[in-house]
Amino acid sequence: MNVLIAHPGRQHAHQLALALHQENALYGFWTGVPTADPKTKGPLYQVIAHLSPQPTTSLLGEKVRHNYVVPLARRINEQLWPERRGKAYQHRVLWWFDRWCARRFPQDINAVICYESSARDTFCTAKKQGVATILDAASFHHEWQDEVYEPLESDTAHRRINARKDEEVELADHILTVSELARESYVEAGVSPEKVTSVPMGADLSAFGPEGPGGEDDSGPFTFLFAGQAGRRKGVDVLLEASERLAGRSEKDHRVQFAGSTDDDLFDRTDAPVEKLGYLSRPALAAAFRRANCLVLPSRHDSFGRVVVEAMATGLPVIVSEHVGAKEVLTEGETGWVVPVEDSVSLAAQMKWCVEHPEQVADMQSAIVDAVQNYTWDAYGERVIDVLASAVKAQSGKKTLAS
Repeated sequence: MNVLIAHPGRQHAHQLALALHQENALYGFWTGVPTADPKTKGPLYQVIAHLSPQPTTSLLGEKVRHNYVVPLARRINEQLWPERRGKAYQHRVLWWFDRWCARRFPQDINAVICYESSARDTFCTAKKQGVATILDAASFHHEWQDEVYEPLESDTAHRRINARKDEEVELADHILTVSELARESYVEAGVSPEKVTSVPMGADLSAFGPEGPGGEDDSGPFTFLFAGQAGRRKGVDVLLEASERLAGRSEKDHRVQFAGSTDDDLFDRTDAPVEKLGYLSRPALAAAFRRANCLVLPSRHDSFGRVVVEAMATGLPVIVSEHVGAKEVLTEGETGWVVPVEDSVSLAAQMKWCVEHPEQVADMQSAIVDAVQNYTWDAYGERVIDVLASAVKAQSGKKTLAS
């Protein structure tokens, strides 16, 4: 294989690029985020990489082509336009990156991997050359997204954005999703099941091992932990309501800690026993996992939820909603629990069981740590390489038949 990856940002695209590079199958990684090893680039790049919030990788400079206009345009857009208008212009920036890639499309590759809202023109060019087109979908199909999100852009702009996404899906020879749940969203939208493959994401578990001997004191209240952006999409309003229910129905104390940014409107209206930890570094987050008794992620919309794997790597059991893709990592009652989405009553009942059975919750640790060992980035790389090889082979067979 000789594969080009084109992503205006990053998401997990750099992990895919690293996996392909290790197999000598990466033609290049085109992106708007500083990604190459700074030692293999010039002084200007080194300054830009130093200022970037995203870490660089071990990819050589010759393998990475950076488009600095994309992140600059996005930052200017955020400053100049109100959120409603800015959302539509943000997609225009993605479309511009797509055209930039299409105009520079190489001649000597056999597959290109693109991402939602930045794939149509590149895929059109690839089709003309008989190159396999692969859409790496980091989220649900837009029809599922629209059931949860209230679009910020105008109705006209939203229809235009979705129409372009539909074109990308149609042009894709194959679609990768990050969970079986996300795959289901594409199949329900009418995409052929044979065209969509779930390749679960991985995580860097190096900082998230279990607590050693002489761990944290567990004499305090039972601690539920939420990690991420605490808003309605992540079901935080449901969690707060469940915590209020639990406080009135259990004789044992509990608290809910929140690591990350919070939607203060939700917290201003709750009597739940809440503790805000704010943003935590990776080591601090790992320590918070080890101090907690259970992670809770009751999202309305989460195509995977990497925090689930990170928490489980420390031995922490998890409660997730049925709309969290990482639910496939769990074994019900052995490593965690899945509850109905938007159901504070069911969530409160499961939280109550945990509070009243702390020893059984703690005894799950060993099984939990074992369960996530196949969700590292190395394991992801092995899975995705196999899927890509099959997709490229299938497209090559179609090309041979056509000729």
